[in-house]
Amino acid sequence: MRCTRSRAALCVAAALAAGAFAPATGSPAAAEGTTITAQVASNAQGAFTVLIRQFEVKHPGVKVDVKYLGGSTIGKAIDNGDPIDVVLVGSSVLEKEGQFIEPPTPVLRNKEMILVPKGNPAKIHSLKDLANPGVKLSMGTPTSAVGKLASQVIQSAAAEYGFDWVTAVRKNIVVQSEKGSDVVAAIGKDANAGITFASDVNPAKFEAIPIDDKYNVVSTYVMTVTKNAKNAALGRDFVALVAGPQGQATLRKFNYMAPERK
Repeated sequence: MRCTRSRAALCVAAALAAGAFAPATGSPAAAEGTTITAQVASNAQGAFTVLIRQFEVKHPGVKVDVKYLGGSTIGKAIDNGDPIDVVLVGSSVLEKEGQFIEPPTPVLRNKEMILVPKGNPAKIHSLKDLANPGVKLSMGTPTSAVGKLASQVIQSAAAEYGFDWVTAVRKNIVVQSEKGSDVVAAIGKDANAGITFASDVNPAKFEAIPIDDKYNVVSTYVMTVTKNAKNAALGRDFVALVAGPQGQATLRKFNYMAPERK
């Protein structure tokens, strides 16, 4: 439309109307029905069930298709070039994955804890007691994050308790699982103790036996977007939510520690 003086008001109105329907600048709006894929370390399932709901509320029309897996399984998926939009995994899993991922963002820390069923039938009161006769121990596999960390705890204590103690603890292992959630699920069913994460403490089901800091291991978990992500912008938005105030407040409710700030 050519804007003469007589048509000036109409031109202004037309311009305003066009502006009302123009796409906003900044992050592109997600298309209705968009689904992003996420692979999340299984021990974080409780917290991420809440975090995913928060993310979906902030992004109407977007759904998160999540798989809760062991760390080594997530690492293999990244190696295979699977088009995962966002992952949460222990930082050690990504040490050799730099070419396949964007720079990781630390979002939480966790440490090891001994869990026993309510009533503590095996009468475990410290790490040393895991070698006692009658103990049935649930642990992660050697390739899993929870298993590697539990092994580090045992090796750290070996200097004080001796090689025979380590051998006795190993003999007491009756369950080994790739997923941290499966390690926990076995406690009270097939096992009467487990070395797992502090974030797994559920007072309604378990009693928690702290592990002395001189033996314990603090692990850092990170989030990242893979290079083959189909919805990288939304993946980054999810990372930002978890790393931000709302996400960190949620993680604290699940007994996670904040990441170290550089």
